[in-house]
Amino acid sequence: MSPVSTQASQERAELDAVLQSGIFDRAPNLASFLKYVCEKYFEGESENVKEYCIAVEALNRQTDFDPKKDSIVRVEAHRLRRRLFEYYAGKGASHAIQIEIPNGQYSPKFCQKVHLEEKPLQARILIEPPRVIHRVTEVTSDIKQQGRWRTWYSLVAMGFAFLLIFSVAETRSHRTAASALEIWRGSSVDPVPGEFRFLAGYHGVPFTDRQGRTWQPDTYFEGGVSVPLPDDRRLQGLPDPKFAKSRREGAFRYAIPARQGTYEVHLHFIGTTPGDPSDPASLPLFRVSVNGQAVLDLFDPISEAGGFDRLHCRVIRDVSPAKDGKIHLAFEATSTKAFVNAVEVLSSEPGRVRPVRIVAAKSSVVDSDGSVWMADQDVQGGVLVERRDSIQDAGLKMLFAGEHYGNFSYHIPMPAGRYRVKLYFAETFFGSKLPYAGGSVGARLFNVFANGVALLRDFDVAKDAGGPNRATVKTFENIEPNAQGNIVLEFVPLRNYAEVNAIEVAQIN
Repeated sequence: MSPVSTQASQERAELDAVLQSGIFDRAPNLASFLKYVCEKYFEGESENVKEYCIAVEALNRQTDFDPKKDSIVRVEAHRLRRRLFEYYAGKGASHAIQIEIPNGQYSPKFCQKVHLEEKPLQARILIEPPRVIHRVTEVTSDIKQQGRWRTWYSLVAMGFAFLLIFSVAETRSHRTAASALEIWRGSSVDPVPGEFRFLAGYHGVPFTDRQGRTWQPDTYFEGGVSVPLPDDRRLQGLPDPKFAKSRREGAFRYAIPARQGTYEVHLHFIGTTPGDPSDPASLPLFRVSVNGQAVLDLFDPISEAGGFDRLHCRVIRDVSPAKDGKIHLAFEATSTKAFVNAVEVLSSEPGRVRPVRIVAAKSSVVDSDGSVWMADQDVQGGVLVERRDSIQDAGLKMLFAGEHYGNFSYHIPMPAGRYRVKLYFAETFFGSKLPYAGGSVGARLFNVFANGVALLRDFDVAKDAGGPNRATVKTFENIEPNAQGNIVLEFVPLRNYAEVNAIEVAQIN
């Protein structure tokens, strides 16, 4: 066998070893990405590996994929580089051939790794500094003796200045790091109420969103830094336009005092970058633990959300306080800084999560049964409008005073389980006041998908409801969240726009 053939067979063997190693078991997109670019490399077509080709042929994107609008390839390339780095830093460290995806490229490199003996270099590093330091000490001992006191006085003065600044900051902020440290040291504090929310990294007055929910400033934390977010970013999926105020980032922990019981913890992440949003160099990869147990590992909220400037929420259920009466959340960096934007701690029944009810409106509403429906949120794309002509049923009328229309999707965070999804529709646009081809039936056709599975095809709201301004409710059982912890409901127009008036998601007994 020629050297070229031997090299090629070794490279293919390395690709097979990586694909079978298990590092892509929960990331099939990364496996497809790597296999695609490597096959192109083996075929001598690396120059033809473009962002569009990867998206359509490896990641199953539609043929109208636009790299300028969708950063999925760049995001997945970043995740792949990180995953390969982790693999070759651990299980694959001894491999003679290692696969790399260079920054700014998609074509792979199969690199020969030479493992050098490092002991002489380590010994040299350990021996040389003391010898140099000793020589300098002999020459400058008198100067150092005279300068020590000046250095000591400077350090003391700086320390007093720091304490003064820190004390002023303590007085002006609400529950700052010092109070958080007291909690970590075991000081007695009152447990939080059954619904407790705070904005990570925010130190202003409590914020009440359009849902009527109050978010406290950052509290109960240790470590990390507060980072304000600019107001000029257009973010998707927020419960309130002013929700994204800040975040806490770095390596940090929370210890939230809570009464004994069961809670669901909602973690909100908004991946933003200060530079070019098409540059994935600053994408995060970190671990989140609850009471010492990892619940998210090698977690990249930007990739999970499908891009920058999108809210991604994860719900962890059946959380109880530890023996010290606190719920402990730890954020640890795997490759870059960890972060979180907001946290909710909500009391719940064991084994269950609270139902989610969303109405296409700018403010939350209460229905005739006393259930609260949240104002429009967790949605990407489309337009929210009010409708003057609503349905006649007084008991449901408050759910149809507005609609979300267009080509859009809802990303509803839910933990693993089976759920009942109810979709509320009414044709309040095409009707007697605005006839379409002689009537409202046939004026609007669209499809609805849940995590890619069709729930409704060629759906005609007016036909299903028996005319305009009449409600129809479609119920679907056994819907499960996707790998990102979301039930994604996509509304895809076929004729005119898709629309929905309200959505309800509840766990099945």
